Amino acid sequence: MSLAGDAIEKHWLATCRLVLGAEIGPVRDYVPWVSQWADHIYYSKSSVSGRQVAFGVPDYPIGSKAISFDEVDFSREYPAVSVDDMKDIDSLFRAVSDRAYYAGNIVLGNSAHVEESANVSDSFYVCGSSRIGDSKYVAYSDMARECESVFGSVAPGESKYLIRCSDTYRAQRCLEGWMVASTTDTFYSFDLNYCAHCMFCFNLRNAKYRIGNVQLERSKYMQVREGLLEQMRAELESKKRLPSLLELLGKDRPDYAPARKALAGFIAPPAPKEDLAPMEAAFTKTAKLVLGAGLSGLSGYSGWLSRHLKLGKTVRSVFSQRPVFQGDYARYFEVPEDRVVQEGEALALASALEPSMPVEKATLANAGRLMRDISYMSLEIRDGANENIVKCMAYADSSNCYSCVPCVHAKNSAYNFWLRGSEHAFGCRVLFDSSFCIHCYQSVKLTRCFEVDSSRGCSDCYFCHNCENVHDSMFCFNAKNLKYAIGNVEMPREKYMAVKKKLLLQAGQQLKSTKTLDYGIYSAGAMA
Repeated sequence: MSLAGDAIEKHWLATCRLVLGAEIGPVRDYVPWVSQWADHIYYSKSSVSGRQVAFGVPDYPIGSKAISFDEVDFSREYPAVSVDDMKDIDSLFRAVSDRAYYAGNIVLGNSAHVEESANVSDSFYVCGSSRIGDSKYVAYSDMARECESVFGSVAPGESKYLIRCSDTYRAQRCLEGWMVASTTDTFYSFDLNYCAHCMFCFNLRNAKYRIGNVQLERSKYMQVREGLLEQMRAELESKKRLPSLLELLGKDRPDYAPARKALAGFIAPPAPKEDLAPMEAAFTKTAKLVLGAGLSGLSGYSGWLSRHLKLGKTVRSVFSQRPVFQGDYARYFEVPEDRVVQEGEALALASALEPSMPVEKATLANAGRLMRDISYMSLEIRDGANENIVKCMAYADSSNCYSCVPCVHAKNSAYNFWLRGSEHAFGCRVLFDSSFCIHCYQSVKLTRCFEVDSSRGCSDCYFCHNCENVHDSMFCFNAKNLKYAIGNVEMPREKYMAVKKKLLLQAGQQLKSTKTLDYGIYSAGAMA
């Protein structure tokens, strides 16, 4: 077994002891189960060696050239692009076709022992995962940030010892925990904040020793819990899987009558005022700074900005018919619409409804019936101080964000998927610690960039892929430590700036006239 495999196995066994109370066998026996919910790794063959190459997203064009990150020769020298090939963007893409390889298995920053994974930065001992940052001992997971010992989970943040969880923040020792924050020792629960020792619970705050939302004495809770964990271990050892939370709930609709009675007289708080003016101003400022074109009318560019994004849709509360934004993020699109409610309704129902059976008799087999009439789900996830957040889901400490899913420590941005620590970002996907970016993807620490993918520590770059510490450059692939470069070849600053001015004028004119561009970094391989 490899060093990564050895470490993953060790921490899987430790996680099982902490979460399930005992070891259940090697992780390789559970790969189909633990890998089911994380976004899939996409594979291609290296055009250099024929080896399998892992990608975190499916957007790279069919027929484009692939290369494994460890096959890249960052010191390779290329011929300079001729003046005749610098007349427009199409010509430049064709001119750099010999170097336009899309790199898979990308591992950036201070990382080591990463296997069969893509878009990993500053992480150690990662296996079968994508879009992982500042984490260690992560397997078959996606979108993990500052995590440790996480298995089969989607969008965990600052969390430890998780098995098949979705969208956690500062959670520990959880299995099938959905939307849990600052919560520990939780099983098959949805929307818990500052809770501990909860099983089959929904929409709780500051709760402890609950089963089916019902408060128990600690000793009684621990007795029931141990019986349930014994059942879970037995089913795992025999079937190598457990049902998901939604599988337990099944397709039966809850009995709405008790909930309607509980909500009689409930008055929802007024919707917060929505003001798109700050986002409009930020878009114009960003476009002027990055493209030299002061674009205006943000909504007119929504189709172009959303081209490579998974955002969401608006659904209605089953009781009030008030709008609820359901983001295509983590596993929330799987939540059935006949259980969706607004946050205020969810909290009111959590304090008013009771399971239809005694919780002391809970078993894994009857857990669906236990949860059926309390399992309403709010999709409004928020934390910290937020201001002017419009049509977003899963946000914390953010301001002036529109159509961002999720956004954390973000501001003055619109049409983004997973924005963290960033501002003035538009049409970006998985962008961390960056500013003034348009159409940037799977990248960290970018400034004033346009159509940049899988890069780190770059500024003023255009149409670049897999670049690190590259500045004032265009059409560079798999490059490091360049400045004033086109097609991986550095040139005098004055010549570079003249080409840049001409190409940005072309892009700006098309954007103003058609509200879109015909090309981007994901189309580069097909155009080359």
